[in-house]
Amino acid sequence: MILPAIRADYRAAETYTWEPGPPLTCPVTCLVGDDDPKVTVEEAAAWSGHTDGPFMLRVFPGGHFFLARHQTEIVRLMATQLEVLDRP
Repeated sequence: MILPAIRADYRAAETYTWEPGPPLTCPVTCLVGDDDPKVTVEEAAAWSGHTDGPFMLRVFPGGHFFLARHQTEIVRLMATQLEVLDRP
């Protein structure tokens, strides 16, 4: 059941080619682990260049799978961000 989803994720990661385009106009929130061997904090911060809207970088303790250790905090952050977007 989970294997097809994992295969699809790997296929997408292996075949994706970024093409330049106009920056987004919406807020972007980027989450990264401070010990991630795949993405440095500096590389994650570079996402700020892809939006003209507000940008927030949140750095969590942990590696590439920091999400598992910080689920409650991340869900709370996402709910807060979505709530802000829902306000007139």
